[in-house]
Amino acid sequence: MALFKVRPSRGSWAFFVLITVAALTRRQWTRHEQQVIRSDGPAAESARALATCLFGSDVSWILREDDPSAQQARWTSRIASWLQMHASGSLEHDWPSRCVAPLHELDQRLQSASQRSPRITDTIVLLRRGLQRPGDDPTSSAVAFQTGLMRIVDNGTLPSQLASLFIDVRNLSLGTRDRWTPFPLRQEQFPMPPPPEVPRWRDVDAPEGRAAPVVHDQAVLASPTVYFYRSLSDGRTHRVDFDRRSLSDTEVGTAVAWREPPRGGVLRASTEHGGAVIPLEPSTRVIALPEEPGVTRRGEAFDWQAAASPDGLAWLTRTQGTVRLRAVRFDEPGRWSEPVTLGAPESQMGAVVAPEPLDATRWRVTTLRPRALDLAVEQHVVAVTPGGLTVTPGPRREPVVFPSVQRLLTCGSDGVRYVALMGASGVAVLRIEGEQLRVAQGTTTGAWGLDPTLRCDAGRALMVSDPPTMEANTVVVTFPVGREPTVETVPMLPYDGGARLREVLLVDDGLVAIAAHPVALRAWRRPLQSTQWEPGGYVGSLVPAANTVRSVEVLRGVSQGRALAAWIEGDTITQRTEPVPGARAEGNTPPPTRVVEEKTPYRVLMVSEDSGRTFAGR
Repeated sequence: MALFKVRPSRGSWAFFVLITVAALTRRQWTRHEQQVIRSDGPAAESARALATCLFGSDVSWILREDDPSAQQARWTSRIASWLQMHASGSLEHDWPSRCVAPLHELDQRLQSASQRSPRITDTIVLLRRGLQRPGDDPTSSAVAFQTGLMRIVDNGTLPSQLASLFIDVRNLSLGTRDRWTPFPLRQEQFPMPPPPEVPRWRDVDAPEGRAAPVVHDQAVLASPTVYFYRSLSDGRTHRVDFDRRSLSDTEVGTAVAWREPPRGGVLRASTEHGGAVIPLEPSTRVIALPEEPGVTRRGEAFDWQAAASPDGLAWLTRTQGTVRLRAVRFDEPGRWSEPVTLGAPESQMGAVVAPEPLDATRWRVTTLRPRALDLAVEQHVVAVTPGGLTVTPGPRREPVVFPSVQRLLTCGSDGVRYVALMGASGVAVLRIEGEQLRVAQGTTTGAWGLDPTLRCDAGRALMVSDPPTMEANTVVVTFPVGREPTVETVPMLPYDGGARLREVLLVDDGLVAIAAHPVALRAWRRPLQSTQWEPGGYVGSLVPAANTVRSVEVLRGVSQGRALAAWIEGDTITQRTEPVPGARAEGNTPPPTRVVEEKTPYRVLMVSEDSGRTFAGR
C-alpha cells in the first residue's frame, strides 16, 4: 500500500506566515491602542470637562465634528460667536474663572500623554491668564477683568487658543480621535449662569398686515417707541409706534420728516407746499408752517424751537439775531397767529420757549443777548388771546459771564429747557424751569467737532462731540436739587483696538454708550454713582457669517427714562472667490481667481427697556 506524503508549497508557507504575523501584529496593535487610550483618555476627558465648564450644554454643537480639514476654523468661529454674547453678560457668577481648575487638571494629565504638542504648554499658560479672575475681585478689578475678557474674545485670541487646545487633545492619537464625543457632563457639576438674551437682527420690513413690501426712505427715530418713515411706493409719511412685542403703523400725510431729532415734542418736516411740523402728541398730524422767509425754506440759516401743550404749540425762530414767536391751536391747525418780536431785534444769540406749567395758553421765552463781557438773559411771557399774542416782559436774570462763545446748543425735556454755551476751553449750561435759572460752568479739553450733540432730561445735560470717536469730548452737567451743579468730563471707554464710539445717551440710572468694536456692537454703561464705564449689553454681531461683514454707516439713538432705541443702517458685505473671466490655466498653475464683493443694504431697529443691559430687534 502506497503512502502519499503531502508537502506544503512555498506559497502555502508564505500564507501561513503572513496570517501569523498579522495576528501577532493585530494583538500588539490592540495592546498599543489600549496603552495609548489609557495614557490619552484622561486628557480627552479633562478637555471635555473644560469645554463643559466653559460652554455648558452648548458644547454638543460647538465642538461637534464636521469636515476634518476645516475643523480648526469651524470650532474657532463657533467658540467666538458664543463667547461674544456671554462675555458681555453679568459676571457675578464664578464663570469663567472656575474653569481654571479643569484647565489645570488637563495640564497635569497631558504630562503623561503619548504625543504632547510643544505648543500646548504655551496655549495653557495663555488660557490660564485670560480666564483667571483677580483674587480680591473688587468692583474695579471685576470691570477690568471683564473688559480684558471681551477684548481677547473680540480680537479672536481666546477663541483660537481654545480651538487649538481642543484640536491638539483630540488629535493626540487615533483612539482619542475616534472617542471624541463632545457631550455635557452633569449639570450640577458645572452650573452655568443664566444665559444672556441674544438680540436677533432683522431688517426693518413692511408693517404687519401689509401684503406688499414697503420700501423705507428717510426714517427718523423720534423716541424709544416711535419712528417715522417715508414710503417710496406711495410717497407718504407714516408713523410707527412700537415696543418689543407689537407694532402699529399710521399714515400721517405727504410731509417728509427731516433727519434731525424732535424739539419740544415736535418734528420738523417739508411738504411740496413748504415747511411743516408734526407734533408727536396728543395726536399725529401735519401742521403747515406760515410762508415766511428764513422760517420755512429749507437750507436757509436760522434757528428754531418748538413747544407743545395739550391745546397747541408755539413756533420760535431766530433769524439774523431777531427772535419771533408764533402760536397755533390744535383745533385750528391752519390759523397761525401773527408773529411777535421778542427782545431787541438783530441782537439775540439764542432763545428757548417752554409752556407755562399751570396755563396751557401761555408761553415763556428766554433770550440771550451778548454784551462786551457777558450775556444778558431776559424772559418774556407770551399769552394767547383772541386778539393775538400779548407779550409781558419778565424780569431780567443775572448775566452769564462767558465771553468766548463759539457754539450754542439748546435742548428741552418736559417743561425744562437747557442752553449750552461752548467755548474753546470751557462750557456754560443754563437750566431754565419757569422763572428759575441755574447756571453751571466748567473747563473742558478736546475738540467738539463740526456738529456736537446736546441731550437732556429733568436734571442733567449731556454734550457729545460729533462725529464721535474713542477720544470724544463728552461732558455731563448735573443739577441736583438743593446743591450746586457739577460739570464733569466723562472718561473714554476702557476698550481700545479699533473700537469706534457711535452714541452716548442719558438714562435714568446713568449713561449708555454704543460702540462699534471690530466684530460686534456693544453697549457700555456708566451708573450714576460710578466714575467708570462698565460692560453693558451685546447689541449684535458685525460678522454674521463666514466671508460676511456688516458695516455701520448710520447709528442714531434716543432715550427716555430707562428705555432706549438705536436705528442702525449699513451694508452687509459678502466676499466670494470666482475665476477671472477669459483667463486660462497654464501648465500646473491653477486658473487665476478674483474676490468679488456683494453689498446689500440693511436697516435694523434695536430697543432696550433696561438701560442698555439687554437688547431686542424690533
